[in-house]
Amino acid sequence: MAGNLPTPHDTLFPGGGEMGARLRAHDWAATALGPVAGWPQSLTTAVRIMLGSRFAMWMAWGPDLTFFCNDAYKPTLGVKEAWALGSRSDVVWAEIWPDIGPRIAQVLRTGQATWDEALLLFLERRGFSEESYHTFSYSPLADESGIVTGMLCVVSEETERVIGERRLRCLRDLGAGMAAARTVAEVGAVVAACLGEGTPDLPVALAYLVGDEPALLARAGLGPDHPAAGRAAEAAAAALAHRDPAGPAAVAADALGPLFADLPSGPWDRPPVHARVVPIAQQGQDRPAGVFVAGLNPYRPLDEAYRGFVDLFVGQIATGLANANAYEAERRRAEAFAELDRQKTVFFSNVSHEFRTPLTLMLGPLTEVLESSAVDPDTSRLVELAHRNGLRLLKLVNALLDFSRIEAGRAQAAYEPLDLARFTAELASSFRSATDKAGLVLDVDCTPLPEPAFVDPEMWEKIVLNLVSNAFKFTLDGEIAVRLRAQGDHAVLTVSDTGLGIPEAELPRLFERFQRVEGAQGRSFEGSGIGLALVQELVRLHGGTVGVESAPGRGSTFTVSLPLGRAHLPPERIRAARAGISTATRSHVFVEEATRWLDDEAAPASDLVEAPGPAGLTGRVLLADDNSDMRAYVRRLLGDAGHGVEAVGDGQAALAAARRRAPDLVLSDVMMPGLDGFGLLAALRADPALRGIPVILLSARAGEEARIEGLAAGADDYLIKPFSARELLARVETNLRLARVRHEAADALRQVNETLEAQVAARTRERDRMWRLSRDVMLVARFDGTITALNPAWRAVLGWEAQDLIGLPFLDLVHPDDRARTRAETQRLADGHATLLFENRYRHADGSYRTLSWTAVPGEEHLHAVGRDVTEQRELEEAFRQSQKMEAVGQLTGGIAHDFNNLLTGIVGSLDLLSTRLSQGRLDVAPRYIEAALTSAHRAAALTHRLLAFARRQPLDPRPVDANALVVSLEDLVRRTLGETVALETRLAEGLWPTLCDANQLESAILNLAINARDAMPEGGRLVVETRNVELDAVFAAAHGDVAPGAYLRLAVTDTGTGMPPEVVRRAFDPFFTTKPLGQGTGLGLSMIYGFARQSDGHAVITSEVGRGTTVALYLPRHAGPPAAEVPAPAPAATPPAGSGETVLVVEDEPAVRSLIVDVLRDLGYRALEAKDGPAGLAALRGSARIDLLVTDVGLPGLNGRQLADAAREHRPDLKVLFITGYAENAAMAGFLAPGMQMITKPFPLELLARRIRAMIEG
Repeated sequence: MAGNLPTPHDTLFPGGGEMGARLRAHDWAATALGPVAGWPQSLTTAVRIMLGSRFAMWMAWGPDLTFFCNDAYKPTLGVKEAWALGSRSDVVWAEIWPDIGPRIAQVLRTGQATWDEALLLFLERRGFSEESYHTFSYSPLADESGIVTGMLCVVSEETERVIGERRLRCLRDLGAGMAAARTVAEVGAVVAACLGEGTPDLPVALAYLVGDEPALLARAGLGPDHPAAGRAAEAAAAALAHRDPAGPAAVAADALGPLFADLPSGPWDRPPVHARVVPIAQQGQDRPAGVFVAGLNPYRPLDEAYRGFVDLFVGQIATGLANANAYEAERRRAEAFAELDRQKTVFFSNVSHEFRTPLTLMLGPLTEVLESSAVDPDTSRLVELAHRNGLRLLKLVNALLDFSRIEAGRAQAAYEPLDLARFTAELASSFRSATDKAGLVLDVDCTPLPEPAFVDPEMWEKIVLNLVSNAFKFTLDGEIAVRLRAQGDHAVLTVSDTGLGIPEAELPRLFERFQRVEGAQGRSFEGSGIGLALVQELVRLHGGTVGVESAPGRGSTFTVSLPLGRAHLPPERIRAARAGISTATRSHVFVEEATRWLDDEAAPASDLVEAPGPAGLTGRVLLADDNSDMRAYVRRLLGDAGHGVEAVGDGQAALAAARRRAPDLVLSDVMMPGLDGFGLLAALRADPALRGIPVILLSARAGEEARIEGLAAGADDYLIKPFSARELLARVETNLRLARVRHEAADALRQVNETLEAQVAARTRERDRMWRLSRDVMLVARFDGTITALNPAWRAVLGWEAQDLIGLPFLDLVHPDDRARTRAETQRLADGHATLLFENRYRHADGSYRTLSWTAVPGEEHLHAVGRDVTEQRELEEAFRQSQKMEAVGQLTGGIAHDFNNLLTGIVGSLDLLSTRLSQGRLDVAPRYIEAALTSAHRAAALTHRLLAFARRQPLDPRPVDANALVVSLEDLVRRTLGETVALETRLAEGLWPTLCDANQLESAILNLAINARDAMPEGGRLVVETRNVELDAVFAAAHGDVAPGAYLRLAVTDTGTGMPPEVVRRAFDPFFTTKPLGQGTGLGLSMIYGFARQSDGHAVITSEVGRGTTVALYLPRHAGPPAAEVPAPAPAATPPAGSGETVLVVEDEPAVRSLIVDVLRDLGYRALEAKDGPAGLAALRGSARIDLLVTDVGLPGLNGRQLADAAREHRPDLKVLFITGYAENAAMAGFLAPGMQMITKPFPLELLARRIRAMIEG
């Protein structure tokens, strides 16, 4: 049995993990401290605190500074862990004693604590000297006589943080530099600048590029002539030669050996002893771009973090090289594009020359045939069509040739003096026939110039004709005005129109080559996009400028300004004036093209050719093309083949014609003004009546990608110009045949649909069966909440018949506390959002409430909802949450044990010393020990009170409170609490509503928030306490869930402190959650405030911004009863009121408490009776002795306090009862206190007990 008895070690040092076990097993008698039984109380207390802490701690005690530590400190010891306990501290930490020894000596000498943050120490805990960083404090430990005999170190190792941040800065700087590097040389410069003469983690480094010979990219910590540089290149080449491409991305050298002897040390006092050779990856290739050779930090192990840092560093270099190579490739690509552009210009010039020969051989014979009288009219029309389009092709070839010559710098202008006004008027007037035919007004006003203008006649002709032709193309009604005026020493030509105008966004690029305004709806979609670009280049050759002003719907004005005279022109390009310059040839081509754009406006908008149709497959074809020649040609081909053809000039007309009478096939050009071919196709496919019509698109865009684009857009076929007549007819016939097959298939599909409709009807019947038989309640209602349909499950789940509820708002059945949320969710449904898993409580027909979980979707006019009864499930979940809460409260024993042990140590120690001093007759020191015991007891009581507040069961004394008066009464106390560095400001609203709450709890809440704010402002700041009246609406209530809409008093405490991130704000009200250092908070303060607010039917909200401060707002309901009484000023302590011989019965099962109360009562002059439990107290009450007051504990064995009071009042109806309780749960029960009953909560000051007893007896 003796072997099972606890040893003194077990009693003094229970627990403590492995170090606690070692401490208990250590032979302390062999040390300078001697046996544990002889240790001073202060040493044992310090050791117990250290062993019980989860924070890393070590301590030294006695003349030898004997070493102690806890389990959390073991990783810092490393290999010394096995022998450090009980050794001399200067032996344990011999390698860093020069750093820490003076600090420890200072603590022992002065009794003042020290503080070091992230101090660099070289520990030998893994067999080598290791770089490490520690934040720690040395605190003095005194013995019973007050002499500092030891010290306690609380330490946090920050090695990983400090080194990690250092490496991150290096990588960040490298990445920032790489972002701006454009060449390989710049990449090397960035690497060299980042490494400097070596960094702590890369004291020596070299980067090489792969080639026939390794080329140095960058170096650090090593001179260019250092022998190791060449040896590193050899090592890099060797490492790459033997590297397995499928193996790891890096090769490590365990020891540098003689190959790298005499390396520099960089920032350290010793050279590297290990290295890494890492290939620099090359994107998309197995062969690396280079190699990085790094001499490593001699004071850090080569662990995964170190390897990862080096790999990331090399990865940044690889990225920089890849970006530099990409930039170089892009530069070469730009140069190639420029060369390609030059070659394209040369090609256009050459091919235009080559085009002119066959065009000449085509146009010449065609002209002869047209002039011959032996040709029949039909043949003549075909030849005229070919001749007209040959001239158009010649115009385009000439424009390309002119432009390519200008771009190539080969255009040679020949300037001669001209009567520019007459010449310009002739050119513009050549469009008179076309404008008259189009119904436009052509206003030509060219005023003679004061002197001749030197121009190239052919170039000026092209300038004028292009501008007037362009105006005609985009002016559908109104006028075209051509003006020529002299302005100073310039001739200014303006060509204005009332046409479509040009969007502002298109104006800056209007004169670029091949630029066309997207969506412009002119007379034709035809054009090369080089006309205006050619005009600009021709004007520049004359030393002039061209500009444009335009607005959509208001027309455009093009202005050309040329200098008069010849001084601005090269003399060698000036020639004498020629006579009889003709404008007929070129203007005829422009006018002829403009006339074709009119699309024979005198004729009907669409031409219909109905043909009888020979044997074979024929149909009615709708043809859309903006080129009149193409329309005439295709219409003739299809008509001769027996097809009926309706021809229109654009997509909008084609769509209108199709809607008037649906064709069998649509044949449409892609590029047309207004609605183009793709737009027409989309409109046809979007029309249910027309979407089945086959569509063939015609386009001059060659290539497979163009055909794929057309088919992808929904076309049935795509025909590329030029095409043969045979190919066109074959495509039309094939698509007509396929359309008829599709029509037959549609008839078959219609029959299938009829069958499907029958099946849908069957499914509908099945849905109705589900409606009738489902166990879930189903609801159809309008968005205003009116019920329109209910399934039979409502009777089984909620006891209601459907006919009783149809037409009523479903909100009438919702629990009053859930109506605001339900109304908000209904609005979400009305806004088109579906509802998933929304819960509320519905009233059963018997008056009870059931919890339903809803899924709902909105329709056009109704919402459709399905609800499942989850009442039992939620009750089980609530029970589980309560069990979790009880578990959390149970865990409080471990979390608060340290605080209670300290407080109990103060109480017990003070009373022990008081007893000792009293036995020695030393009464003079008694007040000091009594005061110490009382202080610890009051702190324990406050801690208990905070725990009860967390449980939300503290007995509140709600009364009307004037919050403004309460804040004013607290102002001085708050100022003293905040100290001199924090300014206090109060903003109290006038006419503030009263609120019903416990004033003491509200005071505590304000003080708690002030203390939290002070801690958040270590450098000082401003604290604002503000009150105002607010109305919380349903939106606020729905957002916060547990607060009802209505009138509230808002009391807010705002600081200018450090603020909190969102994740901390979300958890701030959680019990036990704290961001304060260990030992500086229980995590219950804000939880207590939130519990007080909720128990007062209010709410609490935190808003915070990091670096700006925090606001905690309490919302307390407005009190509509009698006004709040003024907050009385604190009264000075007075002598407890004495009794007058009244009899008080004390029933308490705790002997010490019972004896204390009885002694106090007797000292005050009362006659005190006592009973140890409920039955004994009841026996005394049933006797005949006079009893003026019953003082009873609530939690009694046998009968509890309330049961005792009720039984006593059967014999003594007017008996006054004062309950005493250390448990607050019963006090929170509604109706616990009957008239003539009051309650006081343990622990309580005796003076308060005396006053309460006197008040009850006298009352």
